[in-house]
Amino acid sequence: MTEQQNETAPATTEEKAPELPKTEPPTDDAPQDKPAETEEAKAEEPKKSGGVARRFTFNRKWGKARDEQPKEPEPAKDPKEDIIGWIGQQIPGAVHKASHMLLEWVAKIVDEGEETKTTLPGRDGMVTRNQFVNFLKDGQFLTKLANKLQSGAVDPATAEEGADAAKQKETQKQNIEKFVAWANTQLGKEGDNALTLADITEKGKAGFSSLFDTLWQLATRASEKFGKEGLDVDAVVQAANQIVGRNIIQSILNFFRRARPVTATQTTEVKTNGDAQAEEKPATEEVCVKVETSAPAAVAAN
Repeated sequence: MTEQQNETAPATTEEKAPELPKTEPPTDDAPQDKPAETEEAKAEEPKKSGGVARRFTFNRKWGKARDEQPKEPEPAKDPKEDIIGWIGQQIPGAVHKASHMLLEWVAKIVDEGEETKTTLPGRDGMVTRNQFVNFLKDGQFLTKLANKLQSGAVDPATAEEGADAAKQKETQKQNIEKFVAWANTQLGKEGDNALTLADITEKGKAGFSSLFDTLWQLATRASEKFGKEGLDVDAVVQAANQIVGRNIIQSILNFFRRARPVTATQTTEVKTNGDAQAEEKPATEEVCVKVETSAPAAVAAN
């Protein structure tokens, strides 16, 4: 075919060339698809500085605490069976009241037939643990109690007139030892339950429980063992419960007094013969309400 024929020949459809790739082929340095992270991996991932605690960890701890069962409240102790446990459940005011009533019983026995009457420590019918122990620390009151309950129980030691402090202290120690030995024998106390010299002379209020328990047992068994009038346990419990009730009510009143200011005087309406009259009361007047409770409140004795 000649060049002229090529020029006059009909045009044919041109074939399209394949498109070149617009992106470069993958290389070894290209990032690969990462597998999905598990919950364990997320939890183990260290927290970045300045961040906050992960909710996953917080929810796990909160759920564990939520599932724990609340502890059952400790049942009330019976003072006739476990006086130390009962004392431990009282608020300080109730313990102070019980201590005073126990010392009142001791003084009643010691003062029987005597011209002079014993003056008890404390005030307003309250005796603290320190006052309780310090009052009996010289041993004289204790030896008198032993001899009043059981004639000739102990032979009290006496210091010579004008004796120095060391001699007087030695005499007090001898009297306490004699009472301790007599009381432990009468009550059958042995080992860790026995009253010791250190409970009265060295431990301070830490020895209160052991000394209180010994005198309590003597007081509650006085009738059957020594033919003396014993301590009225029900009266002690009732007095302690009243202290607990007043303490609860006073706490509630104090809360409301702090919650809102109280004016200098409070006006209350009192109906007399059908007519309403105004009566002014001081804002600081205490309200005393008797509350009977079945069991004393559990608090640490002070």
